[in-house]
Amino acid sequence: MTLTERPEPSTDAVHPLDPLFHPRSTAIVGVSSRPQAGQTSFLGAFLEQGYHERHDLYPVNPKITEAGGLKAYPSVLDCPDPVDHVISQVPADAVLSLADQCIQKGVRSVHLFTAGFSETGDPERTALEFEVRDRLRAAGIRMLGPNCMGLYVPAEGISFSKGFPREPGNVFVLSQSGANTGEIVRGLSRRGVRFSKAVSFGNGADLDCEDFFDYAAADPETEVVTAYIEGVKNGRAVFEALKRCAAVKPTIILKGGRSAAGARAATSHTGSLAGSLDVFEALCRQTGAIRAHNMDELHDLVIAATTSLRRARGRGVGLVSAGGGFVVLAADAISDEGLDTPNLPEETQERLRAYVPVAGTIIRNPVDAVGSLIRRGRSEQMKEFLSIIGQAEPIDLVFMTVPWDSSAAAGMGDNADEDEPEPGSLSAAQQVARDAATDYAELQESGRVPFVAIQLDRPRRGAFADTSRAFLDEAYNRGVAVYPTVARAARAVGRILEWRARREGLPDIL
Repeated sequence: MTLTERPEPSTDAVHPLDPLFHPRSTAIVGVSSRPQAGQTSFLGAFLEQGYHERHDLYPVNPKITEAGGLKAYPSVLDCPDPVDHVISQVPADAVLSLADQCIQKGVRSVHLFTAGFSETGDPERTALEFEVRDRLRAAGIRMLGPNCMGLYVPAEGISFSKGFPREPGNVFVLSQSGANTGEIVRGLSRRGVRFSKAVSFGNGADLDCEDFFDYAAADPETEVVTAYIEGVKNGRAVFEALKRCAAVKPTIILKGGRSAAGARAATSHTGSLAGSLDVFEALCRQTGAIRAHNMDELHDLVIAATTSLRRARGRGVGLVSAGGGFVVLAADAISDEGLDTPNLPEETQERLRAYVPVAGTIIRNPVDAVGSLIRRGRSEQMKEFLSIIGQAEPIDLVFMTVPWDSSAAAGMGDNADEDEPEPGSLSAAQQVARDAATDYAELQESGRVPFVAIQLDRPRRGAFADTSRAFLDEAYNRGVAVYPTVARAARAVGRILEWRARREGLPDIL
C-alpha cells in the first residue's frame, strides 16, 4: 500500500478492544481498608464519575465489608457475575494468583496498576510480567499495563483520577505515562477540550500503542488523536497502525526520551528503549502524523485541530490589539514562525478610519486601535471593525487580544463595586466575555477566515478569573481557538500549515 492510498480502519462492527472501554462491570482489587477509601484512588474516581450509577462496581478486599458506600467482596471469585474488567492494586507478587482468579471468573480484561515488573530492569521481575501476560492471553483476557494508570472513559464513568470532566468529547489520548496522561487531560480540559477516551498503558506487555492507534482509527466517538510515546517495541506494527489512524484522523504525537538523559529516564520509567529521534521524525512524516516538540505544543495543536483554526489555509495574519509595544513584539513572534502581517489594502484602511480616530492608532496591520473602541464602549462597532479586517484579501486569519486584557479596559471584570450576580446567573463582566466569544464565533461562521483569541497568560483573581473562564468556555464551545500568547498561536498555525503541506496526496482531514 502506498502513502497516496487511503488505508481503511477496521470494518468490524465491534472492534476487538471495545469491551475494554465499555465493561458491563468492574472489580477494583486491593481497595484500601481505611474508612475514607471511597474518596481515594480508583474507587473514588469511579464514584465521582458515576460509574456505579450505570454499571456494577465491586470493591475487593478480604478485610472489609464496605468501601465508598458499596458492598466489598473478599475476592474476584466472590463478586456477582459478570465481572468484565478488573483493576489490580495488589503487590506484584500477588498478581499471578489474581490472574488465576480472573481466568476462573471469565473476566474479559485486566488493568495492572501494579508496578514492579520489567521497568525495574530485574530479569526475574521481567519474567513475571511475561508469565502473567501469557497466562491471561492464553485464556483470551487482554491485559493493560502493568505499571500504568489505565483508562478514562467519561461516557462510561471510568476514570483513574478525580477531577476529570464527566462530559464526553471527541479527543482520544494515548500515553505510556500516567502522569502525562493526567497532564494532558487536565490541561486541555481547562481550555474547553473534552475526551472520548484516554489510555495510560505503561509497560505495554500485552496491549501496546499499535493496538490503541488501531482502535482510535475505528472509534466513532473519536475525531482527533494525541499521544505521548517514549519508545516502541514493534516498529512495523506501530508504523502500520499509525498510518491507518493518521490517514483518517488528525494524529498528534509527542516523543519522550529525545535526549540521552530523557532516554535513560524512559528506560527506568516504563522499560522503554527510546530509540532515534530521526527515526521517529521519519515515522511521523511517512504516516502523516503531526509531531509535537513539547507538551505545550501538543496542547496547542489539539486546540488547533478541534476548532476553526484547522481551516487556516495561508500565512497572512491580521493582528488586532491595543498597545503599540505589544503589537511590535507580537508581529515579531508571528514572523518567527514563518507567518506574515501584510499591509491592509488602502481601501480597507479607509473603512477602518470611520471607526477610530487617526491619532494614536495604527491601522495598516498590525492594528493598534482596540483601546479607543473599548474606551468608547463600542462593542457592536468592534465586531464590524474586525469583520472588515477579516474580509481583506491578504488576510488568512485574524489574531485578536481579548478586550479585558487591554490597559484600556483595566478593571473590567474585576470591579469590586460590581453587584454579586444571582446564583446561576452571569455577572455583567461575564456576560461581556460570553458576548465577545459569540461575536468571534459569528464572525468566522459568516466569513472566510478563522478568528483566534489571545487571552494572555497572567494571574487572575475573583471576578476577573470568572470572566476569563466564561470567555474560554464559550469560545471553545463555539469553535474559536484561544491561546495564552501570540507566539504559541503563531506556532500552532505554522505547524498545521506545515503538516498539511506534508500530507499532499493524502485525504484532507482538517
